[in-house]
Amino acid sequence: MRRIVTVFAVMLLVLVGCGVKPTDRETFTVGMECGYAPYNWTQSESNDSAVAIDGNQFCEGYDVQIAKRVAASMDKELVIRKTSWDGLILSLQTGEIDAIIAGMSPTDERKKEVAFSNVYYLDDETAFGIVVKRDGPFSQGKTIKDFENARVSAQVGTFHTELLEQLENIDAAQAMKDFPTMTVALQSGELDGFVADSGTGDRINATNKDLMYIQLDGPEGYTVTESMAGVAIGLRKDDTQLLSEVNDALALISRDTQKELMNTAVNAGDFSTGNFFEQVMTILSHNYPALIRGTLTTIGISFTATLIGFIIGLLVAISRNTKVTNAIASVYITVFRGTPMMVQALVFYYGISMMFTGFRWSNLPMGNILAGIIIVSINTGAYMAETMRSGIQAIDDGQFEAAKSLGFTRWETMRHIILPQAIRNAIPTLGNELIVNVKDTSVLNVIAVTELFFVSNGIASTTYQVFQTFTITTVIYLVLTTFLTLLLRFIELKLDKTKTEASSYPSSITDGQNI
Repeated sequence: MRRIVTVFAVMLLVLVGCGVKPTDRETFTVGMECGYAPYNWTQSESNDSAVAIDGNQFCEGYDVQIAKRVAASMDKELVIRKTSWDGLILSLQTGEIDAIIAGMSPTDERKKEVAFSNVYYLDDETAFGIVVKRDGPFSQGKTIKDFENARVSAQVGTFHTELLEQLENIDAAQAMKDFPTMTVALQSGELDGFVADSGTGDRINATNKDLMYIQLDGPEGYTVTESMAGVAIGLRKDDTQLLSEVNDALALISRDTQKELMNTAVNAGDFSTGNFFEQVMTILSHNYPALIRGTLTTIGISFTATLIGFIIGLLVAISRNTKVTNAIASVYITVFRGTPMMVQALVFYYGISMMFTGFRWSNLPMGNILAGIIIVSINTGAYMAETMRSGIQAIDDGQFEAAKSLGFTRWETMRHIILPQAIRNAIPTLGNELIVNVKDTSVLNVIAVTELFFVSNGIASTTYQVFQTFTITTVIYLVLTTFLTLLLRFIELKLDKTKTEASSYPSSITDGQNI
């Protein structure tokens, strides 16, 4: 028991280092992806213009500079919450953030849910075009008519899909999650192009020399409405005072300053030089602190949640001795095994904030990490409950009868005879669940937990070199799971001296024997 408590404490200490220190000043909390260069991106290095975020990382970009100026004008401390695009409006509505500054255009659809400030960036004319391969068949395109039969995509959940429909006679592909995904799809030949705004297109130009951005303006370019052409700050509809303060602050930022800030953001950093392996090493050298921190967060959540989940599963399994407890356990197991963990994370994290007025995960130390641990623990518990129940049922009934004849109570029988055997038999499954959790923590990116996948996605969104970035991530995950497999095989053999080979971790993993 002491060892379990020690492990649990160590994991919590690992996670404690991943949070942003609270501030005593009145704050202006802004949500952004920190993964949408040049508007915002994540970096490991601190500088005078970047702002610290979760995981000892820093957010930089055009949006960050605007947010700093707005906060300074209101005499408030700027706090940036790194949040996925899908979660930005939810975070605003639940009060997790005060504003969205994330390159968001004030479209009519979004205005139904969000109040928008005045525009804080507006290109001179049409601010949109298409990204294609520099040596591809569509590199000479200049108008919306020049991409016939091209397979073109746009970012899902944005008005870019409306611009996609304006391209004539194209093969419109399914809308994709984000620009890094579309970038790698274009480089791999899955796409011939994708819709982009000028800032993002120029950034992709700067970091991927094999791609080029073509702006489609003029009479034969995109037809762009006023709400599409600019980006604005999103606020809660009932927060009229903050809206007024934000507009006053934006009025102090001149158009020349805006253009200067955007040019600086577009040209920040150069990851495009060298061959593939040189690019991988460049990304690694610039981002290894963030990758290490993300890896530690992944390990901490996985170990802690697996341990708690095991305890939950054990309690559920041994409590199913009445009709009522059995029915409750059945509902719990059915719900959490029958729904995706990503959906559970969204419902749990944002749903609780909506149900309980005044409750905010962001007000708690390591709030999103705590929520992540709870989600993974409950999910793991649902699977472990069935494993432990099967383990208990697999034990010969004669042992129950023998214990009863010796005067043991049911609890004493379970504690001294049944559970030690069931737990030992469950070790392989527990180990498998730990390895699964190491990988499944990646779904927690939807609630902005800065685990390994979220960190990697932020790097890919900064450099737009997705394949190079996730090559590093793949190696890290592979090393983690292989090490855990070997460790769990060793533990299983130590606990059961009768075995010569671990049941779930065959010796061929280490000694090359054929199975």
